[in-house]
Amino acid sequence: MAMVSEAKVNGGDMEAPATDLLPALAEKPLGLPPGKYSLVGWDMDTTGRRLIDEICQIAAFMPKQTYTQYIMPYGDLNPGARRRHNIRVVTVGRYRMLKDTITHKILKTKSEISALTDFLDWLEKEKGDSKVILIYHEPRRLSPIMLLEALIRYKLLDRFKSIVAGFTDSYALAADKCKTTVKSVSLRVLARVLLDADSLSVDSALDRATAAYRIVEHLAQGEQQEVGAGGEGASASKDMVETARVWARPVLTELDALDNLKNLLERQNTFRPVFAPLLRAARPERKRVTQLRRILAEAGFLYEQLRDAWEEHKLTGLEKQLGLLSVSAKEEDIKELIEIFDCHFDPTKEPKGLKPRLSNRNRPTSSAGETGEAEGSTSDSQKSSPQNSPTKISNDVSAGDTSQIEAAPEPVAAN
Repeated sequence: MAMVSEAKVNGGDMEAPATDLLPALAEKPLGLPPGKYSLVGWDMDTTGRRLIDEICQIAAFMPKQTYTQYIMPYGDLNPGARRRHNIRVVTVGRYRMLKDTITHKILKTKSEISALTDFLDWLEKEKGDSKVILIYHEPRRLSPIMLLEALIRYKLLDRFKSIVAGFTDSYALAADKCKTTVKSVSLRVLARVLLDADSLSVDSALDRATAAYRIVEHLAQGEQQEVGAGGEGASASKDMVETARVWARPVLTELDALDNLKNLLERQNTFRPVFAPLLRAARPERKRVTQLRRILAEAGFLYEQLRDAWEEHKLTGLEKQLGLLSVSAKEEDIKELIEIFDCHFDPTKEPKGLKPRLSNRNRPTSSAGETGEAEGSTSDSQKSSPQNSPTKISNDVSAGDTSQIEAAPEPVAAN
């Protein structure tokens, strides 16, 4: 099933263009067959927005029980992740630890495989004789893909599929139910409007998992009664289960999305000889490069095709091949791609600078700001202690960087 983005969704906190991920609203969920289901609010904190980035907290919410566990990642959190989750990796002597940047306390952690195993144990215990539907809130469907990739890495996917039936994105549900009443369906806005929570904290995965569950609960109840009328310990109502079931995506659908995303990243990776030098530019230019590279990958192009076209017919061959993008790309994008590839294949031509597209032209663009905002950049402890984490080439899902996807070794300090 083709899962390539067909629409741009505004409402996430990701820095990359909306077309760089699979948006929640690109297609209506398939739903799950009627049956007995248990609903669990779920979310994760991660070290970044790349497919090879790691989980640093996993949390789940049910009215009677909650689960939360911090995870010691192999690498450091990138600057954006540190700001979002208010945690960072610190090195004390020979050991790496996870620290809360608000309370300045060291957090108790486990390794990723131990935390995922405990999470599956918890789900298995709480579900009883039913199957689980995981409820989360995200505009671009990245969390399920990253969770499945981690489960595959540790050979836990089969067990996960025996427990979990699918994923329900409360973002897509709220966008459909509330499209005439609110302009934004971000977690903070919905918590304020639907749940009367004026100061919802979204730093922690557990807080977001709780809010996602309560939002689905509220939207399922409609105007019949207020949220929470059944009490804090009340289990999911029949209406809520039915709503989550209809709006769920089966696990197999998300696995298809993961496979398609990997294929897309592999096609992007073939263009590394052309775009790798351009990714060393300032952040606006890097974002522009990833947009252009994504256009080529989504159209099915490979580096070898364009190289052969240039070798046979020079500029005319490039124009003919890239002219096929006219259906899905703008004319200015095609012209810029022709210029980039022509200058790449012909060393006598000097490449011209890229033309970045800035959504906010008044935003400061100091070099320090660009470095701090760069996706996939590393923190100080990672630079000073490269032996603490494995060498990984960037495979950015949000910015389009690619790499090999491989299992990492055990962390230095898990607890």
